Amino acid sequence: MCIMKKLLTLLLAAGMVVSAANGASAVEMKVSGSWLTSFSFTNNLYGEDGLVDYKKGDGKGSGHFNAAQRVRINFNMVASESLSGRVQLQAANGEASPGYYTWGSGSTGGSGKAVTARLAYLDWFIPTTDVLVRMGRQETAMSFYTFGSPVFAGVIDGVVVNAPINDMVGVTFSWLRPNATINRWDKPHTAHSSIDLAYLSVDVAADGFKLTPWGMIGFAGSNAAKGITMEDGDVVRPDSSYFGEAGTVVDFDGFDRTTGKPVLVDADGNVVAAKYVDSRTLLYWVGIGGELTLFDPFKFTADFVYSGNNADGYAERDGWYAALGAEMKTSFATPFVRGWYASGDDADSKGSKRMLSIKEGGTFDASAIYFDAYALLGATIDKCSPAGTWGVQAGVKNVSFIEDLTHALSVTYFQGTNNSNRLDGYDAAWYAEPDDVTYMTTKDSAWSIDFLSSYKLYQNLTANLLLSYLITDFDENIRPLGDGHYKFDNAFRGTLNFTYAF
Repeated sequence: MCIMKKLLTLLLAAGMVVSAANGASAVEMKVSGSWLTSFSFTNNLYGEDGLVDYKKGDGKGSGHFNAAQRVRINFNMVASESLSGRVQLQAANGEASPGYYTWGSGSTGGSGKAVTARLAYLDWFIPTTDVLVRMGRQETAMSFYTFGSPVFAGVIDGVVVNAPINDMVGVTFSWLRPNATINRWDKPHTAHSSIDLAYLSVDVAADGFKLTPWGMIGFAGSNAAKGITMEDGDVVRPDSSYFGEAGTVVDFDGFDRTTGKPVLVDADGNVVAAKYVDSRTLLYWVGIGGELTLFDPFKFTADFVYSGNNADGYAERDGWYAALGAEMKTSFATPFVRGWYASGDDADSKGSKRMLSIKEGGTFDASAIYFDAYALLGATIDKCSPAGTWGVQAGVKNVSFIEDLTHALSVTYFQGTNNSNRLDGYDAAWYAEPDDVTYMTTKDSAWSIDFLSSYKLYQNLTANLLLSYLITDFDENIRPLGDGHYKFDNAFRGTLNFTYAF
């Protein structure tokens, strides 16, 4: 009820603004949006967001039922074909919400948090040209053809310029700011915390093929990623998508040579001093992707990206990703096969050999229970990047024998590419957590089976049923827990979703 009151209030306010401005210039208001309601049952994916027990690998995640809802409403304020603005309001569960709220969780957010502006941008064409400029908080995705973007696909602040050169070639340039802190009277300011990125892509399209070479470069301030911190008496080394496993830490003053593990806390409980990146760090991505449809009904896709930074020691990170795909479209179904390989961490390097991503914001969609396919507000481990894994997938989509009813089935095998020594604490400061199921080594593998059925109940209302099963084969011997080892069981996810798009 509170959500609806807030939405009605904002609708009335928007109408008043448009009415007040009507005397000066006519603005057409267009409303669109989506309303998702989902009911999910999971096993070994226990927790409100489906991450808690299974991600920590204790194997105790029992069956769990969850009901969730998400409302997004777009207000398009169109002055002309050359000028418009969009604000997208989202009903969520506060600042820490994953973009939806769960039924029965109490209040849907504190004052000012229940309804937020997820998108807010201005579209305008440079006068007398076809060059489109989009400024503000917007949805942006790096160009990939085989799977969802392993680098970034989501909401980000910035300026994007699309300039068509001719009927075949178009150029896109972007300035993006994924991270920054502001200097305000009531907020502490963290200097050198901004990350700024410049993106350039060239889209080439003709009969039978598309090709997109692209590149991105940026700088991260010395305080853009956290280093060693203390939490409840435990040492925390947060993994950064821009730096190595140890965040911005590049070296330690001391460690226990007997155990080979860091001595981070002295007798008084103080964290041992560490050296941090003390200057701006260069970040870079270079990629190319495309699709070939010349041999219709066959379509072939390919992607490649290499990324890294110029940091030293434990903060260094660089890696690559490649993917290939093929499918054949028929009158009743589209069978497909595709695969990928992404570099993983070596046994003897201080830094990380996994590719970089922006704020861990990829949408890699090789699995609906482990990666980021068919979310539908249901529980998932939600690993958004393929970094440190390789895999192959076969399936069929767009299967339809009854009008308005479609099916999709895929079977995916994937394995880690990170060296298993990373779980053994071999280095003073660089080792991965043995209880993290999202970090797969060459001794870890899994199968994902995903089945999705979609039925159009009405023109604007679709019912979706997703069934996913994850079969794990993790080497427990390299994942110690006291005198024993961490256990990883198989997992299940079933989601019934209703999507109202208007």
